[in-house]
Amino acid sequence: MASRIHAREIDTDITRTRRKEARSLPHISVLPQAQPHAGIYVGGGASHSWTWFVDLLERYGYLRLSFLNERDVQSGLVDLDILIVSGGDTFAVAEALGVTGARAIQQFVEAGGLYIGSCAGAYLPLHSSKDPLRHFNFVQARINNLTRELPPVRLLPNKFSTSYGCSFVFHPVRDEVSVRVCQWVPIHGGEEIRVPLYGGPPLQPSDDILPLAHYSGFTPRSLFLTDPGIAEQVFIGKIAACEKPMGQGYLLLLGPHFEHPDFPEGNQIVAKWVEDRFHEIKANDLLASERKGITEGNETCFTKEIWEAFRREISNSRIRAWALERRSLSWQIGAKTYEPEKILGFLETIWKRRKGVRVYEDVERDSMRAGRILRMALACQDLLRRIAQASASEQETTHLAEELFPMLKDMTAGFLTAYFESRRGAEAKGKQSHCVVWEGMWGNRA
Repeated sequence: MASRIHAREIDTDITRTRRKEARSLPHISVLPQAQPHAGIYVGGGASHSWTWFVDLLERYGYLRLSFLNERDVQSGLVDLDILIVSGGDTFAVAEALGVTGARAIQQFVEAGGLYIGSCAGAYLPLHSSKDPLRHFNFVQARINNLTRELPPVRLLPNKFSTSYGCSFVFHPVRDEVSVRVCQWVPIHGGEEIRVPLYGGPPLQPSDDILPLAHYSGFTPRSLFLTDPGIAEQVFIGKIAACEKPMGQGYLLLLGPHFEHPDFPEGNQIVAKWVEDRFHEIKANDLLASERKGITEGNETCFTKEIWEAFRREISNSRIRAWALERRSLSWQIGAKTYEPEKILGFLETIWKRRKGVRVYEDVERDSMRAGRILRMALACQDLLRRIAQASASEQETTHLAEELFPMLKDMTAGFLTAYFESRRGAEAKGKQSHCVVWEGMWGNRA
């Protein structure tokens, strides 16, 4: 109980401080002439952190986003330029995608696609002999936080370790850490920056990867779950971010969450990598795609009635989630621990974009998809109500949380699809964003 409160206080302190620092940095907006199409994985095993990539991509002007479940990945990724897999339960992600998903990802990257894996998404393609991870052996690098005998845990035992055969993947430290960016990286090269770590891997050197950053130290906001000396042995000097060429494409693996919205230096590194690698691979196709134009599917049409009902449900859900956050609730779902703050993460992702969706007065428009999003919002609100009632009477709520989190993911992905359709429509009508292009290419490694 006390350790959970302590961790929450530290996380709140980090958020406030980093947001203040972010406001002091010059804003950089990148809008390439031809936009890459990014697919963000939101299927089985994915947690809430994929919403951070939504924030990052939108901040840098990338509006062609799709939200993929495991079936979307398995059916092929021929229309994508980038596939993003963020945090969550690595085993659950691998189980959901299966052999078919692994082959689809391999074919996608080898044909010139970009894969960005953060935290669980960085573990996924690493060398493993265990089912179902062995189907994703795209990178030979090994992790440095694997042990047969766990050290004593001080804080957050539910976040400290995960079984891995006869061994354990363990996490000696979390929250803010320092990494030193490699000298050749075209932005923040040679600098030490701070990024958040929530269970991501420290990687050992390997001939098939190019390091982009190494773990270099801890900060006053680092939260040690065991002896700090053990954390130092596991992390310091090990690889925090790396790149792997694969066929015509590339993989970018991030142990810490460089994409977290409160850590702008990490955001800039990811955005620069996307810009340079996309243009390197797709340079010959850009003019052709510009001439053809981008064709979109049928728009998600929110009528005024559906929109008002949806907005009301999200507002009410936020109030319920805030109330739950004041309680000492957590749910073990698979190998991951979920708290009410993750519910708020989804709801706030929607709420802060509520003014960016086009709403139609015409009630005869096809609003089937919008109606489905509303039904999910109603279901989420009902589940939150039932969780609140059950927890108040000290009843078990894990089965309700197991229903709620997949529903939250699907609802958020559906809303964001409609939101970015509206944003792209506004851009097409002449609302232009400023474009800032950095000099230098990742290929210049001198």
